[in-house]
Amino acid sequence: MKRYDRPPLRGITPNLAPLVDVVMVILIFFMLGTSFATSEGLLPTQLPTLGGATGGPPSISPVVRIGLAPGARADQCRIEVAGWTLPAETFEGLHDFLRGKIAAGADAHGRIVIAARPAVKYEFVIAALDACVRAGFKNVQFAVSGEGAGGATGGRS
Repeated sequence: MKRYDRPPLRGITPNLAPLVDVVMVILIFFMLGTSFATSEGLLPTQLPTLGGATGGPPSISPVVRIGLAPGARADQCRIEVAGWTLPAETFEGLHDFLRGKIAAGADAHGRIVIAARPAVKYEFVIAALDACVRAGFKNVQFAVSGEGAGGATGGRS
């Protein structure tokens, strides 16, 4: 049997066209996939500065604590304001209470801390935030509390 010698394989490179096609398809996929993503929403917050640009000590204003604790049922939440339980355990009652404070001359830029126990649902925390903002308060902060009704003594801010 006669054997033919083949010329040595030199100069053969892989075809990169399919690789470029795949990279372009992946690029287009990610570009289109991210353009449809919408943000879930933003909570307007401002972090406190210690000293800040002025270099002076931070001013201390009275704090109004709103405590949230789980209610008797899963769809209820117990609401305390400065250690006093609201008789109407609704966030509309909280809104009315805070509107009364604004009407009585409370500072709308005063600090309000919403202290929620870990078992409280997020919908109740957001409902309390909404009640504060609708009442006209601007400086609303959050805390987590492990004791009591999440109220005046056990919170961390």
